[in-house]
Amino acid sequence: MTAQLDFNPMISPHREDPHVFYREARSRPVEFSPSIGAYMVTRYADLVAVLDDPQTFSSRAALPMIYDNPPEVTDVLRAGGVPETTMVVNEDEPGHIRFRRVFDAGFTGARVRAMVPLMRERAAALIGGFPGGRADLVADYAVPFVQAVISAVIGFPPEDTARIQAWTDDVNMLWNMLAPVEARVESARRMTDYTRYLQALIDHRRARPREDLISDLVHGANGYPGVPDQYVHNMIRGAARVAGFDTTRDAITATVLIMLENPGVRERILADPARAIPKLTAEALRRDAPHRGLFRITTREVELGGTALPAGAPLLLLFGSGNRDETIFAGPDEVDMDRPNVRDHLAFGRGLHSCPGAPMARAEIRVALETLIRRLPGLRLADGYRPVYIASYFFRGLETLDVSW
Repeated sequence: MTAQLDFNPMISPHREDPHVFYREARSRPVEFSPSIGAYMVTRYADLVAVLDDPQTFSSRAALPMIYDNPPEVTDVLRAGGVPETTMVVNEDEPGHIRFRRVFDAGFTGARVRAMVPLMRERAAALIGGFPGGRADLVADYAVPFVQAVISAVIGFPPEDTARIQAWTDDVNMLWNMLAPVEARVESARRMTDYTRYLQALIDHRRARPREDLISDLVHGANGYPGVPDQYVHNMIRGAARVAGFDTTRDAITATVLIMLENPGVRERILADPARAIPKLTAEALRRDAPHRGLFRITTREVELGGTALPAGAPLLLLFGSGNRDETIFAGPDEVDMDRPNVRDHLAFGRGLHSCPGAPMARAEIRVALETLIRRLPGLRLADGYRPVYIASYFFRGLETLDVSW
């Protein structure tokens, strides 16, 4: 009998390099991970089969709910009046379209273009503030850069960035069913203040709307009415602030790391940034997808990847594995800026629940790289730097990216 495969991205060896697990898993039928409590879907064809069949593979469990936590956590949330509803990513049709069309208003082409001057200004200011000839491009650049953009998109005052980030970390903690219960209880206690803060902004935008996502959700957009306040809470604190921050931060640093590790890539970027940066961005998203994946749950008995699944079976879709499936992408571990099918990657999902913020994220990556190479053409990895990845249930990102020039 073949030994069971298990997956736990919080600990070694999967934290450092999940692709060793992914390669082995792709050679076997779909298997259950006791650590995750779900079946691992790792092959590209199986991932596409799930994403293209939302009737059989429901999104209602795409992201965990904070009230899925143990009673000692949910009791604190309930006592603090913390609301929870479904999120747009957890909605199936026909309800999904209403939330998605209103949410999409925050990420239109016009909104993306309106954000570019802020992106350029913030990137230049951050680089100008680097100390000496060395910086950590995670803490000193990607984090504050993406925070500024997503706060502007949502409608958060820039002076509140630090506490919003702390609350966002609490949301991530409450989603992480592998985290210690004591840590989740502490996060739950702080959610009361976040709830009051968000409600004050919702009430303000109801009276005085602006060009921001909070106003869109409150007043409606694209021919759809606004959504109830409790949905605004969940959509802002989850799909907008968590997804809009962590994934873009990690995509920026992954793209820069590839550029600095590969002299040929760097030369192409320096020679023709307008053409080369979009190519590198697409390949980096494929090769180092910043989001591990989302959950699905079967609505009926079905066979997937050689395994018979009962109705109600939880699945974790591992996009990072599908993006390196050797049956789809030749030389999947290599960096190929001219890969003909690179846009088939699943870093932004696919179909009904493809990421609405993808155009904004691409613009952020482009501006972040353009500004770096223009201001610091001699940028290089710091001597002795070795990439270390965060312990994260959902995200694949660098702890630091130490550079010098």
